[in-house]
Amino acid sequence: MQQPGILPVPSLVSISVRPAHHERNWRRYDAPMIDSRKNRLRRELRVLVERWLVPALIAALPWWLGFRIARRLARWPWFFRERVVATVAIAQRYGVVDDPQRFACEQRLYHLIDHVDLFLLKWRSDRYLDRHFDIEGDWPAGDGALITLSFHWGAGFWALRSLRRSGRQFAGLSVRTDPDSFAGQALLHRYALLRNAEVIKTGAHDLVYIGDGPRPMRRALQAGTCLLTSIDVPGVGGEQAVRLLDRDAQLPSGMIKLAEKAQVPIVFFAVWLDPATGRRKLRIREPLSVTDRDTAMQFAASHFDWMLRTAPAAWHFWAYADAFFLQAPSADTELDLEDQQSA
Repeated sequence: MQQPGILPVPSLVSISVRPAHHERNWRRYDAPMIDSRKNRLRRELRVLVERWLVPALIAALPWWLGFRIARRLARWPWFFRERVVATVAIAQRYGVVDDPQRFACEQRLYHLIDHVDLFLLKWRSDRYLDRHFDIEGDWPAGDGALITLSFHWGAGFWALRSLRRSGRQFAGLSVRTDPDSFAGQALLHRYALLRNAEVIKTGAHDLVYIGDGPRPMRRALQAGTCLLTSIDVPGVGGEQAVRLLDRDAQLPSGMIKLAEKAQVPIVFFAVWLDPATGRRKLRIREPLSVTDRDTAMQFAASHFDWMLRTAPAAWHFWAYADAFFLQAPSADTELDLEDQQSA
């Protein structure tokens, strides 16, 4: 289960707390074991290896070598085992898995690189971004406020540095970090705090907490501060019908409504990587001024559809797919991923 306050893998920050009735899929692979001392030590060891030691080591190496090690480790089923096993099973029901072993390796690779990126962001300069990223599009000129939106897909942490280089401050949206929710998970708590601190440092602005309601968001936008967030799991109200992967689906519309009321543009972005070379790609879409919510939501769905077709293994929320799609598929559902529409 996502711990409150952790900026969700891989993406950035969350715009809503996942509703309880969608936790059942997540619990299949992220539920705590019986809380014996032995199991607590196992959890701590796994967090130490998956989120601290291995990512820090890879980040400290030249990228060509670090990524080679990351690729090798991504073939090892021990890493992120329960999460990846459940993700592959669910994604198969939606017809996006042609090779389960390759899909699992790519999922593990995205999880690992997302943790590596935290240390890269702390230790590497802007020159690193220039050397290892292909950037399509530009952040809008000027210093006006934006709402920057992605989905929980890819390895998006370096988009923070790119956005900051455009001259803008930004505030990440997050739920509050409650120490009680990390009982017996000290290393995971420290990791959550470190990740949040890096967002604050990069954005030069404190986090804005979604539990405080829309007023702090509006105040930040009125002060010229961008909001950085990812569209989260439907189920809290305000969803709007869209089409994804040729199926009826729904997406939360809260950020679209906020952009309309605050009269600020939305910029969708996506960061992913070439699993063979480690080369990163950042796609920045053209600014969208929300004058019609339906049109804006269809734009969001088109962007998300392109992401899911481009790299289905990069989506970290397959466990919640049934909350996005209005009708769960049968086990033999197939999808032609070659039919990639230009978003």
